[in-house]
Amino acid sequence: MKKIILLTVSIFACFVLLSGKKTESEYQKNTIPKEVTALYTSNFHKFQEEVHTLAILANNSSSSNHFQQLKKQIEKTRLVYKDVEFIFDYYLTSFNGTYINGAPLPKSNEYFEAGNVIEPCGLQALDEAIFDEPSKENLIHVKLLANKLKERVDFITKVHLPIQIKTSQIIECIRSGLVRVFTLGVTGYDTPGSANGIAESYESFKSMETTFMYFEKGIYPEAKPKFKSIKQLFKQGKKFLKKNSDFNDFDRMVFLKEIINPLYAELLEFQNLNQIKLEPFKKHAQNYQSKNIFDVDFLEANFYSELVYLPLDNPKTIKLGKLLFEDPQLSNNNKMSCLSCHNPNKGFTDGLVKSKSNKEGIYTHRNSPTIINSGYSTRYFWDMREFDLEKQVTHVIDDNLEFNTDFKSITNKLNKDTTYLKLFKEAYGGIDKQDINRRSIGNAIAAYVNTLKSLNSPFDKYVRNETDEYPENAKRGFNLFMGKAACGTCHFAPIFNGTIPPLYLESESEVLGVTKGFDTINPQLDDDLGRFVNGLNIDKKPYFKNSFKTVSVRNITLTAPYMHNGSFETLEEVIEFYNLGGGAGMGLDIENQTLPDAPLNLTKQEVQDLIAFMETLTDVSGFATK
Repeated sequence: MKKIILLTVSIFACFVLLSGKKTESEYQKNTIPKEVTALYTSNFHKFQEEVHTLAILANNSSSSNHFQQLKKQIEKTRLVYKDVEFIFDYYLTSFNGTYINGAPLPKSNEYFEAGNVIEPCGLQALDEAIFDEPSKENLIHVKLLANKLKERVDFITKVHLPIQIKTSQIIECIRSGLVRVFTLGVTGYDTPGSANGIAESYESFKSMETTFMYFEKGIYPEAKPKFKSIKQLFKQGKKFLKKNSDFNDFDRMVFLKEIINPLYAELLEFQNLNQIKLEPFKKHAQNYQSKNIFDVDFLEANFYSELVYLPLDNPKTIKLGKLLFEDPQLSNNNKMSCLSCHNPNKGFTDGLVKSKSNKEGIYTHRNSPTIINSGYSTRYFWDMREFDLEKQVTHVIDDNLEFNTDFKSITNKLNKDTTYLKLFKEAYGGIDKQDINRRSIGNAIAAYVNTLKSLNSPFDKYVRNETDEYPENAKRGFNLFMGKAACGTCHFAPIFNGTIPPLYLESESEVLGVTKGFDTINPQLDDDLGRFVNGLNIDKKPYFKNSFKTVSVRNITLTAPYMHNGSFETLEEVIEFYNLGGGAGMGLDIENQTLPDAPLNLTKQEVQDLIAFMETLTDVSGFATK
């Protein structure tokens, strides 16, 4: 019997060896997560202790003379937080963005406080407040922020720890952490008051490196060279961040090409070589298999359209959607189509201040935005009134200035067309009683719109190392965009729209104080209230007055005039508006402006460099033009 058992074991062992298949080692499956969990737990408690120290210090401060001491403690607290953020934000994204390190703006969250207004709070709010004018009122505000932070950190420590981390999730946390460093760290998004983003990014890098080093034991032989390469890249990254500490002079292009993108790619290769299977903790928009932050497939557009009638990548529905997009039968008078306002030759806009309506001489209320890359978003239209790409067409169909009709009339027309009957049957046959219906029409148009992707610009090809040619002024412009000019703190890489990294789960709007025309002498605030009057109760909050969606700047040279009201004719005017600090910086009283009102102090050369960079974001290679 023993011989039979031994023979069986030997045969099985030989089979495994001959098959060449390996599985995750016990060490990296069990030991590494325990060690990382222990480190993370220890670091989180250190963060909690620093928050306690901050609250005590704030409570014991009685005059503005204590501001310097508070500044140092806030800086220290934030640096300690950077040791845990790349893991904490991955597992508790919503809590982090709402209470711990989200933008210092009022917000409402469907998961917290019943959607009521949550006043600015957390580490970013503290960073901003402590660099405001020292005063008794501001000291009271800092005390309130510090005590609220302590309360929330104490709460989350109880429910969050101990944490269960899987090996593959450690690597995923690090990769997302790299995205965070590049998009929110070195851009200054995380540090609105101190501009201490480079030092904080160094701390993040150091912590991610320390965590990765736990993989040094138990590596498969074929993964060892990759481990060594990653170790060297972390070392280079820390050295680069330490050496180039000046915020305005920091070369973000070099950092991206020589540190961030190589690390992002090699971590995935290391995971594959080391037989670590993919087990994401949560669904998010990042495509884990991508190797470059600017890969065409870095973000999954289908992530934003999961609850659709049919998946949007169906070739049959895409073909049908293009026909519908171009067909004037969808309008009441058979004269307007989607093309009327979204012309491929003009970056899928119409080149007008505000779009033509179905009435002669009458225009719609807003400028026509591009629909290129519109699939990479959680909200749609300037006022963000729609959550679903598939349902966008409903608003156009119902609008009395646009198609001015209804689905019943449209389906009656399409049912008389033999070509449409055939195409709808091929695409949607058997799903519903009628192949041509509200949902199938919306789904087909959404499927086509979702194909309008523009991610192969000269800039993309350069940062993906597909070409060595790239203008020097555009390099300077990219560094300005992601640094001094602060464009990248609202127009987030890689789409350069308002969908927030590193997991890209939410799209933002901003209050810029956009004026009627570009008049710097006697500016007048545009009277469109935007998101505040979009018809959604959740958005009827005072801080959403004059708030509009942050759209992508890709293909921006094709989409003039600019802003929701088409007020600015040129990119020079747009940049000068930001350079002045928006409406508030121009002297208008805008209580809820999210754009800082301080001037950017951009020189004429810097303005031209910014434009040179944005020109390299042009890519209409995938669109048919006449």
